[in-house]
Amino acid sequence: MTPLVVRPQPQADALAQRLRTAGHHPIVCPLLALTPGDELPALPEQLSHADLVVVVSRHAVLFAHDFLLHTGLTWPAIEYFAVGEASAMALHDVGLQGAWPEDPRSEGLLALPALQQVAGKRVLILRGNGGRELISRTLRQRGAEVTCLCVYARHYPAQDGEALCHQWHQKGLDSLLVTSGELLDALLAVTPAQHREWLQRLPLIVPSPRVAEQAAGAGFLDITTARGADHNALLAALELRKME
Repeated sequence: MTPLVVRPQPQADALAQRLRTAGHHPIVCPLLALTPGDELPALPEQLSHADLVVVVSRHAVLFAHDFLLHTGLTWPAIEYFAVGEASAMALHDVGLQGAWPEDPRSEGLLALPALQQVAGKRVLILRGNGGRELISRTLRQRGAEVTCLCVYARHYPAQDGEALCHQWHQKGLDSLLVTSGELLDALLAVTPAQHREWLQRLPLIVPSPRVAEQAAGAGFLDITTARGADHNALLAALELRKME
């Protein structure tokens, strides 16, 4: 298949290489760029006070870990939680063990037994700018003292949507891999109105029921939900779609 990969670099190239190895022909077009967050300098102090840490994406782990490495610091021996398997594996890659839910959403994380009794605990949430507030709001309602730290920032590079759609048509684009709701919004925003119907008819693979629901509301007609946003889960979903 010839899927469109829109996730940020370097993850876009890594996913594309995984797909090529499996015999696919991905088109790489990152719609989002990530840079270190302005609040990173506060990370060491916030970690020193935290009882547990929640990471909302693998990017949060990567940017935080890179900052700690460059400052000669290490992660404290406290509890860590991840929204999904990809962010949990990122924790594992830096030497940490993190709990994560089978349901890779904020709702799934909040359903974990270990996060039910958090009254009086100091929770540090590592995330990017923007995003949902459900985790912080719910943990505060459960009595936790919550601090949110933006350790990376999202930027949307300017794109020529008409030129992109022309290239996608020429290269035989036949499917879409979209790993978050914000990337789905970015894809729709960059696609000119006259190409939307074509785009919405392409098979779309998303990482969670929440993004699938968002995609259906946006007019996409052929949606497959993968078991997360990691490369293996996306490839497995694409392989299943290829067999249909």
